[in-house]
Amino acid sequence: MSRTSLVSSILAISGILIGVNCLSLQPTQALELANGKRVFEGAPRLIRTATSFRSRNNPGATYQFTIEVPEHAGEALKAVKITQKENADTVVFKNDKHRAAEGDNIAGAAIPLVAIGGESQSGETTVVFDTPIEPGNTVTVAVKPERNPSTGGFYAFGVTVYPTGYNSPGLYIGSGRIYVDQD
Repeated sequence: MSRTSLVSSILAISGILIGVNCLSLQPTQALELANGKRVFEGAPRLIRTATSFRSRNNPGATYQFTIEVPEHAGEALKAVKITQKENADTVVFKNDKHRAAEGDNIAGAAIPLVAIGGESQSGETTVVFDTPIEPGNTVTVAVKPERNPSTGGFYAFGVTVYPTGYNSPGLYIGSGRIYVDQD
């Protein structure tokens, strides 16, 4: 192979690789369904679940759910629904005590909530952000039960996230577990 052919081949391959890399760096576009509803292109992730107190019947407990909205989500996070899975005792949430913060714990900058509660069923609550959480950010939602369950053990809470957009479908992202002491 001549030197000119080799250089031409290297330039052609380099151009192709640069073009492919530029395509992969394009911003992600939100997906819109045929009915106009929007969905996440890249799923947010539940990365941490914690409680402030593990003792039974503790009225001071707060449950924290940390959610990461990836850069490639394609849509901002508008709301989070937390639903207790069936267990020996049902948690009743104090909807007026919920809060949210930037980052991976509740000590971050406060995020205003526009609506709290949703359907008033035991074991379920919904938090709606005043300003949606943009892709590339992490948010911690802290929900307050009236008290910890009276029966110790593990309690699972399903987490469903909702993108911006009118009546957009939720995306179930997994369950977080809270442990309540036996004694």
